[in-house]
Amino acid sequence: MKIWVSASRADNRVKDIPLWSRSRLREGIWAALAGVVLWVAACGQLPPLPAQVDLESYAPITYQELLAPGTAKLQAGQKIKVSAYFWQYLTYDPAMVRNYLDMLRHPLSWYRLEWFATYGTSDMQGYYDLAALDPSLVKANKPRRLDHIMIYGELASLGPGLYLRVHRIERIEED
Repeated sequence: MKIWVSASRADNRVKDIPLWSRSRLREGIWAALAGVVLWVAACGQLPPLPAQVDLESYAPITYQELLAPGTAKLQAGQKIKVSAYFWQYLTYDPAMVRNYLDMLRHPLSWYRLEWFATYGTSDMQGYYDLAALDPSLVKANKPRRLDHIMIYGELASLGPGLYLRVHRIERIEED
């Protein structure tokens, strides 16, 4: 059963407007406003870097485990350390396609991450480009190509996979 309301227009004609359409419009506006509020509430910053990095709390893993975290049973939130050979800071975001949801959750800070690529060996075997630094760490760490480095970081979820959020980088002196 539909309820009709009469409304007069400026030109003095009466047009029938269904009452249910006005309530649906009101509900739609409230739903849209609620969606915007929820999206803004979800817009947070990435978790801050730890103030003190306790090097003993990071579990050592091999570079092969970093390349295949699923088979190595690595999980998000796990603190790891791995040795690698620095390649370069990236001019693109390697996680953009895989991480649309995190970009929606953290649009204010996701673009600030500096991504870099590494290799597992000095002869450039095992390319990994899902390591990210905060801008403050980029200024403090300026490794050259194929510098042997120790990376301390935390694994974080990246769509179906993981990325490495770096907390600290140290050069490994080779004899």
